[in-house]
Amino acid sequence: MLPRVLLCLLLLVALPALAEDTPEPIAPDRVLFAGPVPVALPAFHDAATAGVELKDLLGEQTIMPGRDRPAAGDLWQAVVPGALEAPGGAAMGWTAFYVTSDRYQKAKLTVVTSQEIKGALNGAGLSLAKAEGDTLTADLELEMGTHLVVLRTLFAGEEDETWSVDMAVSPAAEAGDLSLRLGIAPTLRTDIRLVLNSPRMGSMALSPDGSFTAISLSEYRDGENRESWLEIRGTDGGQLVAYWRGGGVPTGLHWLHTGNRVTWATETDGKTTVWLHDLANQTVQPVLEGVADIGRWSWSPEGDFLVYAVNVEAEDDDRRVKRVKHPADRQPWDRNRSYLMQAFPADGTQRRLTAGTTSPGSWRISPDGGSVLFFVGEPDITNRPFFTSELWLLDLADLSVEKLLDDPWIGGAEFSPTGDVLVLQGSPSAFDGLGRDLPENVTPNDYGGQLFLWSLADREPVAITREFTPAVAWIEWASADDRIYARCTDTQYSNIYRYDTGDDEWEQVDTGFGFTDEIELPLDGRRAVARGTSGTTPNRLHAVDLKKNRWELIHDPGAEQWRDVEFGVMTPWQAPLPNGELLDGRIYFPPGFDAAKKYPVIVYYYGGTSPVTVDFGGRYPKNVWAGQDYIIYVPQPSGATGYGQEMAARHVNDWGRITAMEVIEGTRAFLAAHPYADPEAVGCIGASYGGFLTEYVVTQTDLFAAAVSHAGISSISSYWGEGLWGYAYGARALADAYPWSDKELYVEQSALFHADKITTPLLMVHGDSDTNVPVGESDQLFTALKILGREVEYVQIQGQNHWVLDHGQRVVWNDTILAFFAKYLKGRDGWWEGLYPSDD
Repeated sequence: MLPRVLLCLLLLVALPALAEDTPEPIAPDRVLFAGPVPVALPAFHDAATAGVELKDLLGEQTIMPGRDRPAAGDLWQAVVPGALEAPGGAAMGWTAFYVTSDRYQKAKLTVVTSQEIKGALNGAGLSLAKAEGDTLTADLELEMGTHLVVLRTLFAGEEDETWSVDMAVSPAAEAGDLSLRLGIAPTLRTDIRLVLNSPRMGSMALSPDGSFTAISLSEYRDGENRESWLEIRGTDGGQLVAYWRGGGVPTGLHWLHTGNRVTWATETDGKTTVWLHDLANQTVQPVLEGVADIGRWSWSPEGDFLVYAVNVEAEDDDRRVKRVKHPADRQPWDRNRSYLMQAFPADGTQRRLTAGTTSPGSWRISPDGGSVLFFVGEPDITNRPFFTSELWLLDLADLSVEKLLDDPWIGGAEFSPTGDVLVLQGSPSAFDGLGRDLPENVTPNDYGGQLFLWSLADREPVAITREFTPAVAWIEWASADDRIYARCTDTQYSNIYRYDTGDDEWEQVDTGFGFTDEIELPLDGRRAVARGTSGTTPNRLHAVDLKKNRWELIHDPGAEQWRDVEFGVMTPWQAPLPNGELLDGRIYFPPGFDAAKKYPVIVYYYGGTSPVTVDFGGRYPKNVWAGQDYIIYVPQPSGATGYGQEMAARHVNDWGRITAMEVIEGTRAFLAAHPYADPEAVGCIGASYGGFLTEYVVTQTDLFAAAVSHAGISSISSYWGEGLWGYAYGARALADAYPWSDKELYVEQSALFHADKITTPLLMVHGDSDTNVPVGESDQLFTALKILGREVEYVQIQGQNHWVLDHGQRVVWNDTILAFFAKYLKGRDGWWEGLYPSDD
C-alpha cells in the first residue's frame, strides 16, 4: 500500500505545474471496496484488449454490486485507498467514494493505477484520459450536493502484477480547497433527479371489503425512460399479493363490486385494452380489446357492462382556413367531440348511447346500473362564466333522456348510495347564490368549491358547505357508512373530510398526510386507503381505519431511494402585516441548518386562486431549493381558497393590489423575525399567476436581489384576449371587468406598463408552446427590459406547454432557476456560465 505522503507526491507529479492559487488535490482517507469477483479471461487476453473485454466479461452486471448508493457493510467494506489484496487469479473490483461540493464547479479526478479501469459519476460513465505513466484524469462537473464516484478495475492475475488504485479530486481554482469534501457516507440532500426518478404512485383502487389495494406505479430507473407497473397489496400490513409489469402503462384502476377482481387499461399504438385480473384463479384477460380513441371508461356496479367514451377528432377544412365561431373555438381541440358506448363483455355486444353536437362530460353510472348522469355545455359568450352547464339523466332501459338542471355554476354530481339524491359540486354563485357567505356587494371567488344536496324527487337544493371553511375539490358518497367524503383545500393542506347527512356535521379524517392525493373507500367495511405526501415526506400509502379515525403506513415505494437523504425542517409561520392581519405561510430550512450563519432566501408564492400546498416535490420543489442551502419562505397571499369565502373573494379583480403588498410586507416581516436570513440576498419566484405577481412585485420594490417568473403575465389585456382561455379565467378573476371598462386594472396592474421601474435582475422562463399564458407575455417584457438596458434573462423551454413535462427538460429548467439564484444571491456565476456560456 502506498504511503499517504508518497501518494500526494505521485498525484502532484501527475498534474501540471500548479499556480499559487490552484487548490491542492484532495485524497480520500478511506474508500469503499467491493470484491474481488473472480472472472474468467479469454485465452487470447492481453493488456491491450482488457478494456475492450471489460464490459463483455461483466455481461449485464451494473457498474457496481448491491444498492445504488453503496455504504460500509454487506457487500462493501471501508478500506484505505492504495494497494488491494491480490486474489489467486483474475478478478474484478469496485472502489467507491462520495464527493460533496458546496457549489457548482468543474473539478478534476486523478487516478493512479496500472489496472484496466472504468469509472462513473452518479451512474454516468466517466471519460478517463491517459496522462503520464499510470495516471489517468477525468473532468467532474459537480452541482452543489453529494456525488458518487465508482471505479471498476480488472486484475489480470499476472504473477508480478500489483492491484493498486489511488485517487484524488482537485477543486476548481475559483472554488478553493474548502469547497469539496470526500468521504464514504451516502448522506445526500434532495435534488431534482431524486424527485423525478424515484418511484411514485399514480392511481389506486380498493377491493370491496377493503382487503386489497391495486396501485399503479412508475419510475425513471435509468434517469431517462419511464417504467410503469401494477402491484396488488394487502391493506393489513401491505404485503405484496400480485405484480404485473409490461404491456403499457396501467391506468383507470377499478375493483369490481363482486369477487376479488380488479381491472385496468393499457394503451398500445393508440388503442386501449381493458384488462380483468381475478385474484381467485390468478388469471389476467382482456375484456375490451384494441379500442381506438377511447376516453374515460367505467364499470357498472354489478360488473355486467362497461360504459366508455369515444373521442372523435374534427376534420380540418381542406382549404386550410378556419372561421372562428367564438373565443373557445380558437382552441385546436374545441371542435372535437365524444360519445358514450355501452359494452357487454359476457357476449361481446356493444351499443352507442349518445350522439349529437355536444359531448357528455363528468358522467356517472347510477348505483342500480339503470341510468347514466352526465353534463353538457356550450359557449354562452355574453353571460359569465361564458359557458352553459346542463345536467341530464339517461335511462339505459329505453335510452330516453331528461334534463335535470341548467346552472352554469354547477359542474359535478354524484349519486347517493340509494340513487335518489345527488350531491352537486358548484361555486358560491350556484342556485342564484345559495352557497354565498358574503356581503351582497362582494363578488365571490367562483373557484371556491361548494356542495349542495339535491333530491331527485323534490329537486330543491340544500347548501351543506356555505359556512365550511375548506374548499371542496373531490367527493364520493360512501355506501359503507352513508357519508359524503370530500378532499378539500384546507389552508396550506389537502385534507379529507366527511359529512354526516343525519346531523349536518363535518369531521376531518386523519390520513396521516399533509397533502392527501387520493382516498379509496370500501364498498363494505371500515378500512380505507389513502396516498399522499407531506412537506418533507415523499409519497406513501396508508391504511385508514374509518371507525377509529386513525392510520398506519402500509407501503413506502421510494424507501430505498430516499433512505440516505437528509431533510431540513419545515415549519408553519405567520407574518404580521401592517394592517394587523396575519399572513399564513411556512418556512423550509436547509439540512444542517445553523442559526449562527447567514443564509440566502428564496420567497415562493402563487397569489392566485389556490394556496401553495405542502405536497412534496412538485414543479417547484422547495426541498430541492433548501438542499442548495437556501431558506425557503412560502407566504400565502389573499385570494386563495381554503381560508373561507371572504379571503377567497379578495382574488376577484385584485391582480396585485392586495397580494403584491402582502408578499413585500410578509417578506420584510420574515427578515425582521429571522436574523439568520440575509436581507441582501433575497430572491422571489412565482409561476403563471405567480409569474404575473413576480413581474408586478419588482415594479413596486427593490427588496429582492433577483426574481424569477415562469409563464408570467406581463399585460393583463393581452393575456385576457390572446390566451386560449384567458377570457374564461377572467370570467372569475376579472369578474365584469373588461379592457374597455376598467383601464386602470388592465393597464396599471400590468408590469409591461411599468417596465421602467424594474431594476431587479429578472429571469423569465416560458414553454414556447404554452396554450394557457402565451409566450408573447414574456416576449414583450423581455423586449422592454432589453431596450431599457436592464439585467434580464429569458429562457424558452422548447416544445413545452404551460407545464414542463419532459423529463430531461425539467432537469434543465430546474437547474436554470437555481443557477440564476446562485449567480445573484450567492455571487457564484459558474453554474449559469456552465449552462449558458457567455460566448454562445
